[in-house]
Amino acid sequence: MKSQLSHRQLFMPIYLPAFLLGIPAQASLVLLPLYILHLGESAAAAAAIVGVRALGMMFMDIPAGMLAARFGDKVLMLGAVAAIALSHLAFALSGELWILYVIAFFYGAGGSSFLLGRMSYLTDTLSASARGRAIAMIAGSMRISALVGPALGAILAQRVSYEAAFYVGAILATSSWFCVKHYANDEQQQQEYVPFSKVVQIGRDYSSVFLTAGTGAVLFMLLRSARTVMVPLVGSSLSLDTETIGLIVSISAAVDVVMFYPAGLIMDKYGRRATAVPSSILFTLALASLAMADNYVTLLSVAVFLGFANGLSTGIVMALGTDLAPPTSRAGFLGIWRLLTDFGTSAGPMAVGAIVTTAPLSAAALSISAVGALGCVVVYRYVEETLQR
Repeated sequence: MKSQLSHRQLFMPIYLPAFLLGIPAQASLVLLPLYILHLGESAAAAAAIVGVRALGMMFMDIPAGMLAARFGDKVLMLGAVAAIALSHLAFALSGELWILYVIAFFYGAGGSSFLLGRMSYLTDTLSASARGRAIAMIAGSMRISALVGPALGAILAQRVSYEAAFYVGAILATSSWFCVKHYANDEQQQQEYVPFSKVVQIGRDYSSVFLTAGTGAVLFMLLRSARTVMVPLVGSSLSLDTETIGLIVSISAAVDVVMFYPAGLIMDKYGRRATAVPSSILFTLALASLAMADNYVTLLSVAVFLGFANGLSTGIVMALGTDLAPPTSRAGFLGIWRLLTDFGTSAGPMAVGAIVTTAPLSAAALSISAVGALGCVVVYRYVEETLQR
């Protein structure tokens, strides 16, 4: 039987590392595109680096599931956090575009491994009826870091240097490594080892799940990732400085933070669809509104709208994945789940980058909004309730 850990028992091994890693992760979503523009590169190149980071996440999803099954969730999380810390250090030491792309890919691989290890760890230690709130707390920790990260990173970048912001990210990631090392539980449910052939079989056995709920998760992540790259790019196109753009992103994150725990309570009480359906609709409307942002006030208003939509969707993708994962081969299942969601994460910035090479940012916003409309249909009609009473 799964243990019912309290929020206090999860604070040091799970919640605090989520916060510490979230600060540089959220800051980098703003800093990396602006750093590329600072180096004199194009808006398409700036959007692409966020997509390359997501490609690194995709690349590592299946291997991370195999590593979790072989070595355990804690070992995987420790290795992943070490990779994240080294990536931030490397960002601070390099100014060449192609090298930054390589580092972003490596950073994404580390991030994917940590997220999968954490999902598997929670699935092992918590029952489904408690998981929604725990996932909401994790997402809330990340959203609080999103409130702090972009503003802190932008202030450091503008008043000191971009390198200083990346060094701080490396220090925070190292601190989270010690939290996982000393407080995460070493004793976990034994998992079946997952060779690649087994992963393929899991994909076949659960193909209907991946085609329905998986597609909905892909579209959610596409909307989220497009939002994170488009707000800084629109701000830059309006000639706003780095500090102002960071402030806008942080205010949006503040609205996001307000929603995280209510979203978790709603998921556990009324089901996953109770937040999935309305948040997908709000995302679509907010991204369409982004096309009309033409000054500081309108961009801030739309960013707040996007923060509300994202807050309402807190934890929905993780909750669906952990609900649906089979107990004895959860790492393999979650590896495929992460691959699908990371595809959505990489597709958002890549789509924005491809569109802005030949069209204005407003066209990119409307195009992504159209994809969001498709996501609304998929979530409403094909994603079944996964909460088991």
